[in-house]
Amino acid sequence: MIETYRSMVHPWECDTVDHFTTAFYFAAFGSANWHLLQRLGLDSADIATLEPTACRTRFMRELRAGDTYHIVSGVLDTAPARLGHQLFNSETAELCATHAQDFAGDIGRLEPIDWPDERPMDEIDFACLTVWSPTAANIVHARDLDHSGRLSLSALIHWGSDANVQFQNRIGMTSTYMRENLIGFATMAYRIGIDRLPRAPGAVIRIESALAHLGRTSLSIAHRVVDGQTGAPIATMAQFGVHFDRKARRPAEIPDRIRTAAQELAPQ
Repeated sequence: MIETYRSMVHPWECDTVDHFTTAFYFAAFGSANWHLLQRLGLDSADIATLEPTACRTRFMRELRAGDTYHIVSGVLDTAPARLGHQLFNSETAELCATHAQDFAGDIGRLEPIDWPDERPMDEIDFACLTVWSPTAANIVHARDLDHSGRLSLSALIHWGSDANVQFQNRIGMTSTYMRENLIGFATMAYRIGIDRLPRAPGAVIRIESALAHLGRTSLSIAHRVVDGQTGAPIATMAQFGVHFDRKARRPAEIPDRIRTAAQELAPQ
């Protein structure tokens, strides 16, 4: 594995939970992808032919404003291509996040790296979810495209985070409730499937969201992202997180009134 990124958490990169926003993790992983592929000998044209198809991202430890971090990366598979990134706190050397991304394409015969054992990520059957709510609508701007000219996963995660807050308000985890009780939603993992990412500014993006799981402290939200003009699928996003006590910095039990409201939108 090689080092592909090194930086710090800037204050403006933190969210209402007071830690590093997940979209900025994805921005760093996107840069690490580009760096790694160039180190492997691919030029810009080669990289542009690698269509992203899926990714799995886990967050194990918080990073907060002022923390330093770095990413080491390697090849998990070559045909189709799969790249793996591990993000570490540079001060403590603790592993904070992992990101494995799949592409439709071949990057040649290279020796794959070992990857740490991970607990299997939950599967969400989107076809079984019946209660969907409109949660986001936006336009793709030039700033939302990556170096290959397609919608960046970082922009997609920003919109998914917006959709998540809209959905939280529907189940009683309102913005007022969160502020007054020092509560947040802390994302623990993403599982993303990609159909086709837009390649030009001006595309309309719409997101609908549904409750996929409700636990004692945990909840999982499903997002389906479509082209707002044609209805063509762009991506599905499974977001796994917890009802988070911002003072104690740990998961907190979901109140009964929120649980009751959420169950009305739960899959039958």
